Amino acid sequence: MKKVGVLLIVFLFLFSVALPAVASVQYQRNDVKARATNLSGSFAFVSEFTSGGTYDSYGWNAYGSPKPVITDKVNFYGEPSLEIFKNTYVTSFKNVSTGGNFISFQAAVYAMNGIATISIINQYGQKVAEVSVYGNKIFAGSMGTETYMGDAPSPTVYPDGWVFIMANIVNTSSNRAFSWTMTLFVDETDKIFANVSVPMAYQYAGIELGSRNGNSYFTDIIFTSYQIPIYYPGYNPMEGYGQGSGLVVSLLKPFTVIHANMILNSWNVPETGILSFQINVMNYYGTTRSTGVGFFQLGVDLDPGNHIAPWYVPGKNMIAHYFLNSSSPAIGSGFYSPNNTVLSLTIKYLVSKNEILFQIVDYSVSGNLMYWNATIPYNGTEFYGCYTQIEFQPSSIYPIQDYYFRGSLYNITVGDGINQVPLNNSYMLPFELNAPTTWSLTYYGSAPNGYNQIG
Repeated sequence: MKKVGVLLIVFLFLFSVALPAVASVQYQRNDVKARATNLSGSFAFVSEFTSGGTYDSYGWNAYGSPKPVITDKVNFYGEPSLEIFKNTYVTSFKNVSTGGNFISFQAAVYAMNGIATISIINQYGQKVAEVSVYGNKIFAGSMGTETYMGDAPSPTVYPDGWVFIMANIVNTSSNRAFSWTMTLFVDETDKIFANVSVPMAYQYAGIELGSRNGNSYFTDIIFTSYQIPIYYPGYNPMEGYGQGSGLVVSLLKPFTVIHANMILNSWNVPETGILSFQINVMNYYGTTRSTGVGFFQLGVDLDPGNHIAPWYVPGKNMIAHYFLNSSSPAIGSGFYSPNNTVLSLTIKYLVSKNEILFQIVDYSVSGNLMYWNATIPYNGTEFYGCYTQIEFQPSSIYPIQDYYFRGSLYNITVGDGINQVPLNNSYMLPFELNAPTTWSLTYYGSAPNGYNQIG
């Protein structure tokens, strides 16, 4: 079964359709980045340090001496970090739209030699909400007063010494002031780490990173009106990058084609049809609402015995349709594909034909198993949003910790099929819904336009 969106609960039933194979579609990639237009009142400040340079080129202002430096001596999955020295700090007010009722932030933090603090600040630099990390100990509070909340989970799949902090800060009443709560998540979103009263958070205006008693390291910093961590008991665990299904900061310029490359490095799962890896694209209606209408998915189930099963969701009935080939129906256990399988995934709106084409090409196999294609009738708008996704079905008789997967999505582009433009990290915002400590998204790199998935 496949479920759509981030906050939409539906029940799905699976059936398959027989479709012929056709040739692969090739695209030209441009160097320009896909353009997105922010919706009123929404914002996202994204800071990761893969492009080198200095702290100020990423939107930060530094206070104290010495000034912070970008370094790879302490790295996060190979990504350089920002080293902030003892008793110094940086701030950013870039891109922030104030006056809303919800904000979210995240940061990967290494604080084995100092106390690292992530703070949401007002226009005067006062800390209206803050989280500190000291080793694996977590503290949280506001206005300079913090309380010990507990130790970070252990073990996790994150690199040694790193703690992944995520939080939502929300106005919990109709009164804009004095009724704000910070819901804190550490290394996972399948359980809440702490709820903290932050009554002055309505004054939010920027973000601050600081270090005391030693040096600290930060990366993958995001401050946004978009919801990053999502705790929704009973719903399918999933995580990915992008925007849509009502979880939106900006709309992309209208496009008709999304293309991505997928690598399935290795997987070990006990049950068929439970774990899947996929891309999603939405028309205007599906982008701006949490709905299955105007929502199109394309992906594979990761099945036992190195089998995969390709499928698509056609945008209106929320049902996963499994491709069929005459020699090996992709239903049940699917077909064998080796470790390090390389796939090409494309969803294309054929405007002149009023159709949508779904295509998966498996370059690691041959014959009838290589090309998987389907078309459906369509009469709607162009696409305005997209996101990627790993998803687990809770109907499994085995716990999620028994499912192992490593893979990646990269060269994620949108366009008209002739000119494809990459999606960078300013658009590809992460979401993590009920994600366990055994899952991790690596940073979204703007050079490969993609990321690695551990799940």
